[in-house]
Amino acid sequence: MLKLRMLSQGIAGPRFEKPEEVVEWMGAMQAQDIRAAKWAVGLRIASPSLTAVQEALDTGRILRLHVMRPTWHYIPGRDIKWMTGLSTKGLLSKFRFYAKHFSLTEEDFLRSKPQIEEVLSGQHLTSQEVLEQLHSKGIALDEPIVKMYLSFGEADGTVCSGIEKNGKHTYALTCERIPDAIELSHEEALAELTRRYFRSHGPATLEDFVWWSALNIGEARNAIASLGTEMITERYNDREMLIHASSPGLVGEMEIDERNVFQFLPPFDEYLVSYKNRLDCIKEAHTKYAYNNFGIFQSVILHQGRITGNWRKTSKKGVFDTSFFPGCRPAAKKLIEKAIKECVLFHES
Repeated sequence: MLKLRMLSQGIAGPRFEKPEEVVEWMGAMQAQDIRAAKWAVGLRIASPSLTAVQEALDTGRILRLHVMRPTWHYIPGRDIKWMTGLSTKGLLSKFRFYAKHFSLTEEDFLRSKPQIEEVLSGQHLTSQEVLEQLHSKGIALDEPIVKMYLSFGEADGTVCSGIEKNGKHTYALTCERIPDAIELSHEEALAELTRRYFRSHGPATLEDFVWWSALNIGEARNAIASLGTEMITERYNDREMLIHASSPGLVGEMEIDERNVFQFLPPFDEYLVSYKNRLDCIKEAHTKYAYNNFGIFQSVILHQGRITGNWRKTSKKGVFDTSFFPGCRPAAKKLIEKAIKECVLFHES
């Protein structure tokens, strides 16, 4: 099963040529850590290049915004309409709850929406710059409230990510940034999101998909059923799991030497974060080294399909620290050196 997942996730086997191809294949990729999320894309392309990933973000071929669950994700730029359409209802419900902490309502956002749109028109601005421009117009709002309004704007599809400024996230108007966004019916969108998840994350369970997509279980079941024979059901680890027929491990004879699969995964990488049950790839005793109950994920080592340790870049150029979990055998030195080289080359190219 882990071999199939590594192939589906683009971690083992043939890699993608372009960063946007990675994100489209994956459907969406969690991306709250700006630097780490770029590496999550980079490690899945044939020639890992930070410049290439940054260009895809700057041109809008990849967007970073709140979608599905109320956290940051990368999504393909052209898919923003149908992807936000699927998650608008759920996200707005979550944001209404958060807004109560600031004594705000959705109606407050709707009243301020024209002002936010006016400020962003023709510009890509950080939340601080949005705040400053609103103040210059005599609109006195605190930064947390402006950020809350921008989140509402993302949820309803009005606002998306712009070009980064000195490594800081910016906001732009979706209608200006992605004027040719693809539109799908609700049923088509559900089917496409389901197809993308199980081809890139399978084998996975229904519960995994519900966690990742934030769809209700009825919608998820119906979407899976709508794909018919595209979906293949198998039993792994005494659980019923699904995988899409187009997943690399099922298409032709694709062999990989699992012994040589070794990778530095960034925090919140899809290989770990995108499943409700993560114990297929990590021992329960080791989870405390990889993530906590508050949703914080660490940089981890993937070896032969399993999460076996932690890594971090030191202050010295090209120097990394690695530590393996108790009971996990350290990987061969040549595998560690290869992973370090690839990570360094990515950030220098």
